[in-house]
Amino acid sequence: MANIIEDGINFGMGLFAYSREKIEEMVEKMVEKGEVQRKDAQSFASDLVKKGEVQRKELKQMITSEVHDTLHDVGLTADQHITKDDLRAIIREEIAAAKKEDK
Repeated sequence: MANIIEDGINFGMGLFAYSREKIEEMVEKMVEKGEVQRKDAQSFASDLVKKGEVQRKELKQMITSEVHDTLHDVGLTADQHITKDDLRAIIREEIAAAKKEDK
């Protein structure tokens, strides 16, 4: 039962982190357990791979957007070079601001 729940969570979240091989292994285990019919296994695996690819693209777009917004918020553009010290200073400022908001 725990494995079924774990598989369900993996399907719903984090497919982007699974390789094609890992997805095929997971589907094969489901076939062995009778959770997926052999005739449907290939199309099921292909669908999961496609969903993973979509999730990867969405995650990349979200991260890119967040980085862009953060750079904009601190007055930088993507073509400007940031040193580690600059980045540390920005992070310290953001943490200090977040702590003030929590009070």
